[in-house]
Amino acid sequence: MDINSTPINEDLLAKYLLGEATVSESEQVERWAKSAPENLKQLSDFRTILEKSKLQIDSSIDAQDALARLNLRLEKEAKTKMWGYKTILPWVAAIAVIFAAGLFGYKNLVANKIDVASSATILTQVLPDGSTVILNKQSSLSFVGGFFNKTRQVKLKGEAFFKVSANKAKPFIIDVNQVRVTVVGTAFNIKSNSNGTVVIVESGIVKVNNQGDSVRLTAGEKVEVTQNQTKLFKDENQGKLYNYYYTGELICDRTPLNELVLVLNEKFKANIVIVNPAIQTLPISTTFKNEQLNEILEIVAQTLKIKVEYGKGIIKLK
Repeated sequence: MDINSTPINEDLLAKYLLGEATVSESEQVERWAKSAPENLKQLSDFRTILEKSKLQIDSSIDAQDALARLNLRLEKEAKTKMWGYKTILPWVAAIAVIFAAGLFGYKNLVANKIDVASSATILTQVLPDGSTVILNKQSSLSFVGGFFNKTRQVKLKGEAFFKVSANKAKPFIIDVNQVRVTVVGTAFNIKSNSNGTVVIVESGIVKVNNQGDSVRLTAGEKVEVTQNQTKLFKDENQGKLYNYYYTGELICDRTPLNELVLVLNEKFKANIVIVNPAIQTLPISTTFKNEQLNEILEIVAQTLKIKVEYGKGIIKLK
């Protein structure tokens, strides 16, 4: 028979620990204790409890009395632990409430504030509300949202493409230059510099305000706002030149030549000048992806039947 699987009577353990067991009983307990680590631990635990109970070895004490005192001690310790739990639990609950409040405050006050900036590279950032913003080079953005704010407030410098997470209860408001852009959930591009601000909507509806006027833009529409401009006029956007900085493509769809030139100058740090005013609004429909500047200008020249003249620090279109 496997002694490891044979339980030892608690009376026998008490007699053994009190020195009241016979030789054969003691040998039985010792073999049992050595047969498995858990048995040895059980014996050790019984010994510790007896020592704490200050039970004295007395030959006049029988095993039943020893076991009774042992059970009494166990019950006393159990009651002590229960009293300790009752005392500690309110404190644990209070700490849990404080922790939850702190976490809520962090998520809605600290974590819902973010400041990001790009330098020489384009930066994609997911905002705390789930919206995504792609910052063009040399641009910066600050965001404030959270439970305690009625709006999601953004300040922008430079250029960025936004894909706003829909939340009708909390409008997404962007302040840039002297322009305010208000949305609920949509995708659009904002470009700002010292000359003004351009807002182009890819999907959804966007409201654009300045100090004197406001317009509503839908997909495929844009508005250009110059400094100190009072009246706002929306226009149809031709192509997708606005997203070249994160797609790597120049998509022209009846796009006026002067708009393409502006983007080429920015993308390639070039100085392209349209010498002949008559060709400024000539429309071009094509897509450029990996072409170099000279390759793009060659295609433009062939398509629009114009001339390209390369000079020192300047490229002229005639």
